[in-house]
Amino acid sequence: LWPVEDMPFTENGMVPDILFNPHGFPSRMTIGMLIESMAGKSAALHGVSYDATPFTFTEKNSALKYFGETLVSAGYNFFGTEKMYSGISGLELEAEIFVGVVYYQRLRHMVSDKFQVRTTGPRDAVTNQPVKGRNVEGGIRFGEMERDALLAHGTSFLLQDRLFNCSDGSIAYVCMSCGSMTSPVL
Repeated sequence: LWPVEDMPFTENGMVPDILFNPHGFPSRMTIGMLIESMAGKSAALHGVSYDATPFTFTEKNSALKYFGETLVSAGYNFFGTEKMYSGISGLELEAEIFVGVVYYQRLRHMVSDKFQVRTTGPRDAVTNQPVKGRNVEGGIRFGEMERDALLAHGTSFLLQDRLFNCSDGSIAYVCMSCGSMTSPVL
């Protein structure tokens, strides 16, 4: 989190509550959120509320076109972008940035709750492999697809470390004449 005084601000002094990385929209396919924020900005500027029923707009009469025109009538450009200034230096940022009103809430699932790391820990007595599960400080499954991905990149030493040294590597004593397993002489 940044201090409010370091956040970028618009020409009229508005500071955004949340900054989104634009690269997240194409990969997450959350284009509806952009249209929702255009509608929210348009509604806030005109003092009205909009019906957000699905399939209200068509290919010929798109939501983007409708809300873009309402933003133009309010004195903004078609896409609702604005000039912003750095809160640190006060200089104008090079790109025009979209600022909009959108309903947003925190998800229950957070990375800090889900991440799992294991260096050393308990092992299964029979297989000598790390036990499963976050609650018992267990390991994470390293499956065939993960193995194949590392093989494709030529990381044989990493594979040996993960699948042998850090997993169930052990010394086995074998009789040279009959080939059967033996136990070490104490």
